[in-house]
Amino acid sequence: MRAQSSLEYLFMLASMFILVFVTLFAYNRGVLPHTIETGEQVNILQLQNDAQYIVVQLKANGLWEKLKSKTVTLSESNGETTCSVDGTSYSGTHSGVIDYSTDGKTLEEIYNDCMNGNAGACEVIICSLGAD
Repeated sequence: MRAQSSLEYLFMLASMFILVFVTLFAYNRGVLPHTIETGEQVNILQLQNDAQYIVVQLKANGLWEKLKSKTVTLSESNGETTCSVDGTSYSGTHSGVIDYSTDGKTLEEIYNDCMNGNAGACEVIICSLGAD
């Protein structure tokens, strides 16, 4: 009985070491970093999808042509960002700071940046024209 317990304990230790080595191997081969990068890409794709949906709805209602030349003003307070489309009633808030500069950029330029993979630009479109 003692020998069996000893063997089981030894097997558990060996299994633990194998698991640690497999994890380290996976990390060093780039499997885990690649998985993390893929997760970030999924987040950007979701933001792009949300921004694209908003713009498609505005186009369907004939509003995008009037809005695309407008600029957006961002203001930060208490960890929130307020996004306002200049000269319109479009405005919204985003929980957190948006890492994107809208200085002199039109909504169309911001939207193009979003479609080119800039997550901050997508957040500006969603914040200023849609819901968070």
